[in-house]
Amino acid sequence: VATAVMLTGDNTTTSEMTSSSSSSALDHVTLPPREGEGLSVGPITNDTGRGWNIYRDCTIDPSTGLLQLSHPEDEVSTMSESSSSNSKQKMMIEYRLKPVELTQKAWKAMREMNSSIVLEGTVEGNISAFQGGGKGKKRPRGSDVISKLHDGGNNPKKQGSMAQHHVNNKHNNNNNNGRKKKDPNWRINHWKEFETFIENHPPYNVVIDGANVGYYNQSYRLGSNAPRHVDYKQIDGLVRHLLELPSSEGHHIILFMHERHFSQRLLPRWAYPIIQMWDGNEAPYDRLTVYRTPQGLNDDWYWMHAALINGGRDDKPAVLAITNDEMRDHHFQMTAQGYFLRWKERHQVHFDFGEWNRELKRNDVLLEYPSIYSRRIQRVDGEEEESMAGKVVVAGADAIVIPLPKKGDENRFVDGVHVADAGIPQEETYVVVQRVTS
Repeated sequence: VATAVMLTGDNTTTSEMTSSSSSSALDHVTLPPREGEGLSVGPITNDTGRGWNIYRDCTIDPSTGLLQLSHPEDEVSTMSESSSSNSKQKMMIEYRLKPVELTQKAWKAMREMNSSIVLEGTVEGNISAFQGGGKGKKRPRGSDVISKLHDGGNNPKKQGSMAQHHVNNKHNNNNNNGRKKKDPNWRINHWKEFETFIENHPPYNVVIDGANVGYYNQSYRLGSNAPRHVDYKQIDGLVRHLLELPSSEGHHIILFMHERHFSQRLLPRWAYPIIQMWDGNEAPYDRLTVYRTPQGLNDDWYWMHAALINGGRDDKPAVLAITNDEMRDHHFQMTAQGYFLRWKERHQVHFDFGEWNRELKRNDVLLEYPSIYSRRIQRVDGEEEESMAGKVVVAGADAIVIPLPKKGDENRFVDGVHVADAGIPQEETYVVVQRVTS
């Protein structure tokens, strides 16, 4: 699409293209169907016959999404001497990137595919031999491995244990532990219970991939020694940080962790008070739900479903997923790449930990929230400063904005192996294709 845009932005005017046997480079390209408004940039034509102003290597203010235009390339524009002054006037017009949200169709497709992974072990059209989260080869429903797991596993629900199940004290009816999982339909039944639990849960706006947080930097600190357990203090520090944010008031947070992290075999005694606080009702933990995912099921499926279930609904808050897992091997990337990457761009929060905070008695938490705009091709309206009205849209001054490659784009691709070429900048840059209107 970027190439097509640039090809229609040369010295050929609209009137000349109309009379030509080939009116546009887009005539030779079969584009995939688009659903919903806001995903298509619309027709790329200029009825004025005056061509285009093209601004290369434009930078952006990440805090506002406002583009800083470079000087236009007059050599690829059809502007006359009289219209060059118009170009300088156009330089006063500003362009701001917008967030491109997922459509209802996209949310529905991802929810259905995630459920299909759990219930069927795969997705139609899937080509990967691996399940998500680095959990190894796929294990179809009803396999011997799953059946064996139904018979055993650690049971942290002991009378008087500090790892007592969360359901006994709060709104979580997640009754994974202590039940014998011999029913061949156990997986289906449990997933249906989970779906009901999530649908009936009080409004929440954050889900946390607990294991990803708990294992973060563990290998670095322990050297070659594999960690015996997650860092419960590290998880608690992030949970406390989120619960104490002013913006989180009134909303709940769901922490997802596999039940093995609460088994007495792995749980260190110093972590008992932390688990007790998580399962308690004292502020701020009264807005925390700890969901223990069962043996034989990937915990990624659970927090992913919780992050997707309310997508596109006006009566539910938008849900952010806190994880550094880029999910490159998650099943449905293979069949819904565009949806999944757009979801990550708008809803994944990366985390890190800073210096020790003496006042809080824990390390500072550093969160990288999604940008307020989407870094993808889009048509944007021109804005102009008005003394009384502030920023106002300038009629007919819209433009096409095209993002250029930058270092760090590896995580924007499903294969996870894209490497930026030498000379690619670290910062975001864009090409702005502006219609000349007068």
